[in-house]
Amino acid sequence: MAMTDLTGRHLDLIAKLMTLNPTPAFMGGYAEDALLSGGVTRPHEDIDLIIPRDQHVLRMAQLAELGFTDWETWGEAAPGLPFYLFGQSDDLKIDLGVIDETDGKLWMRVHKLAFTVGGEAAPAGYELQLPNDLFDHPPVTLEGIAIKPIPPLALYQMRAGVAERNSFGPLSELQRARLAQLRARFFPDRSEKELLPPSQPLAY
Repeated sequence: MAMTDLTGRHLDLIAKLMTLNPTPAFMGGYAEDALLSGGVTRPHEDIDLIIPRDQHVLRMAQLAELGFTDWETWGEAAPGLPFYLFGQSDDLKIDLGVIDETDGKLWMRVHKLAFTVGGEAAPAGYELQLPNDLFDHPPVTLEGIAIKPIPPLALYQMRAGVAERNSFGPLSELQRARLAQLRARFFPDRSEKELLPPSQPLAY
């Protein structure tokens, strides 16, 4: 893919993010590109990060030093407790996911979303269990830059688990293709049903 100016600045920001301590974990399109091809395959609108709840304050301070001082809560894990945050610095955008841990298990908790799907409140009220090694994948190379993705199974499960509930609307053709690529590359002997993450209704 021909490198755009925005992609170049995304890669510069990724390199800066990778110098933070502890090293942050990436999800979304850039993580998929790194794992599937080692290069940027298409333009991306934003950079997607994912953190454990106990790093929230630290990461907000670190990201503020990089220019990300204004954040919007686009999803809550519980009333007043974010799990999905959006930040912007000029035209650079970061989506930040916050994961909770209970009894040694990692959960993406979807209490409420700040947007609609098909004119109705986005489906919510559930939690998805993510792999225990969510934050342990070693760095891989993206356009010669180190990036630490979440594991392929976690990438697949987050997208497939949310899509099963239509919380972000129907998957695009590209998103469906990426799920198929992840499955073919990393879990060719497992069915789509087997790859869905464990889930349960949120207990209020």
